Amino acid sequence: MKYPKILFLFVFISINSCSYPEISRDVLIYDNDFESENFSEIDGKATSTFNNTTVLGDFNNDGFTLHLKDTGNHDYVFISFDLYIHGTWDGNLNGFPENDKPDKWIMELDPNMDLIKDTSNDRFVTTFSNSPCFSNYCLRQSYPETYPYENNPKTGNHQTNLDKICKNSFFGGETTLYKIEKGFKHSGNAVVIRFYDELYQPNAIDKDGIVQLKCDESWSLDNLKVRVISYK
Repeated sequence: MKYPKILFLFVFISINSCSYPEISRDVLIYDNDFESENFSEIDGKATSTFNNTTVLGDFNNDGFTLHLKDTGNHDYVFISFDLYIHGTWDGNLNGFPENDKPDKWIMELDPNMDLIKDTSNDRFVTTFSNSPCFSNYCLRQSYPETYPYENNPKTGNHQTNLDKICKNSFFGGETTLYKIEKGFKHSGNAVVIRFYDELYQPNAIDKDGIVQLKCDESWSLDNLKVRVISYK
């Protein structure tokens, strides 16, 4: 069956006339590499040196909160950073026969506001695994998707085999670096961003009975940037 040329012209014009919302404002409102002592907007400040740079961390079952005021009205928030995953993170399962739990990493917007809301659009919950993967045994991670999706260990990494956080400790393992950027629909004139973990380490005890949680599993963060975007 032949269609008139005018029909094809109409379809072509219709497809090409589709337009995306026009950006009216795109502003970098926060940029910190933590090399200076500029921590006025951060609760839970802890710094250390890793990979020849100053990082925020290392954290273990802990984290920090970034408070940004006077952001101007906006429609979206975009957050980017370098995330160092130190040690023996086990991803979605730790391999224990009973009461097994994942090693989660979480980024949450406005964590103390409206606790009954559906926070699926205000949180990024994922897992990481630095464990080796064999054909019959693999502790998979969720990143770059959200938990409980499954991907192979270290999927989406920027660099692997960086130093251990505790070089002289039996515990822990090498570090994996991820470069992460996430966007959230968000409005208002301020934003609060919480970064934290939920790690499960029932066996992080050395031969002397000393708990070695941070040497076993921890994380650090660097080069944190926040942008707000508005559409016309």
